[in-house]
Amino acid sequence: MSDNAGRPDVSRCRARMAELLAEVIATTRKLEESLDGGRSWSEAAAEIDPDSDPAATYRILGTLLLRKARLHTLAVLRANESSNLHSLAVQMRPVLECAGQVVFTFRNAYIAPDLLMSREKALETLSKRLNADFYQTLRTRTKGAVSAEDLRGMAAEAEAAASFGETPLREQKAWSFRQSDKVASLEGGQKWYAYLSERFGHGRGVDWKGLSLRGGVVSINRVEDEFAFLGVMSYLARQVAAMNAHAALCPFAGDAGDQWERWVEPALAQQRDVRTSSNALVAMPEPQ
Repeated sequence: MSDNAGRPDVSRCRARMAELLAEVIATTRKLEESLDGGRSWSEAAAEIDPDSDPAATYRILGTLLLRKARLHTLAVLRANESSNLHSLAVQMRPVLECAGQVVFTFRNAYIAPDLLMSREKALETLSKRLNADFYQTLRTRTKGAVSAEDLRGMAAEAEAAASFGETPLREQKAWSFRQSDKVASLEGGQKWYAYLSERFGHGRGVDWKGLSLRGGVVSINRVEDEFAFLGVMSYLARQVAAMNAHAALCPFAGDAGDQWERWVEPALAQQRDVRTSSNALVAMPEPQ
């Protein structure tokens, strides 16, 4: 296919993919607003009562992750409008991180128990991930001022206090948690994350003068550029739709029992539509 013959069709597909991503992120905003109940996350956090509302913590976590994903996805759409694939890829990484955490959290909180594993095992899996994420973030933010030994001591003290004198839970030996672990729950998540990090993270894999899909900033082939935008946004739209479908499982504050019909079924329907539409628009390129 020649440049002149191929460009119009690919351009239309790219434009439609951007519209599809915008539609998916509009759903993200609705879920975000419903999860926080119209309050700020700080207000909601101050009123947490796990005994009377066990889902409150999940709602706050979900709200923050959805909000961060939505803001970075809006930046992705702006980067697409300005045909800046490098900026698009940089903004895409935190979206995938958020999406992976939402999928992991709500899959283990609401799908895995008694279906994929025992309720106790699902809770343990979720607890270990959240603890590792928290302590790794704490070490990063304090620039190593808090040692791994200090963190384990803090954990033991917290468990002992929570158990009111009972035997604390077994001390966790490893606190390793990488950024790439956050996307492990996504289809092809770690492969795509590694590709984005290598090609667009200023690492050794960046080919500044090469094709845009390989990190280049000097356009060589306009049709190749169109395919690059199309393929990358196709993958992102599918992952944001998966994030929405999992977030819809979290019980909303004050829900009257119509959550499945109002939120879950529409989110699942949109996820199916995104898959079908993206497959029709593009044969998704594999990261190299």
